[in-house]
Amino acid sequence: MDEESPFAGAGYPVTSVRVIPRGRAVYRSEAENPSVPVRHLVGYEPFLALCVAAGVSPSELASSVARFGDFVRREREAIRSGRLEPATATFLGNVLVGLRDDTSWVRYGDEFPSAGTEQHQYEVLHLLDLLMDSDDATYRKGLDMIEGWARS
Repeated sequence: MDEESPFAGAGYPVTSVRVIPRGRAVYRSEAENPSVPVRHLVGYEPFLALCVAAGVSPSELASSVARFGDFVRREREAIRSGRLEPATATFLGNVLVGLRDDTSWVRYGDEFPSAGTEQHQYEVLHLLDLLMDSDDATYRKGLDMIEGWARS
């Protein structure tokens, strides 16, 4: 983990994330498309600036989906008005990947990357919307589901 990053390991750009094509067959030898499981995706730096401006430690938010969720609910207007959704969702995905050893980032076609296991991927842009905009009961249920997934 570098000094400014709240996440372990080297950070990778989105171009390093494994892509699963949608709607067409693509045939390549493995040698043509080498990839490593991306566990730390860069691109969340604008969200770090919001954390600093709000006086909140990014490392504290990276340690818990509930802490992250509580923060983004409080700061939803700043996130929306600053168009920080992609950076915030990237941070969220890195939080999710940090919860389990068998997780990584993946992209389906040209869509925003998802984070999770081979069996269960979170579309982090949609999950961010759920965390920021849901009512309290739905928010708590979502956190419970993520915590259950993290323990499994």
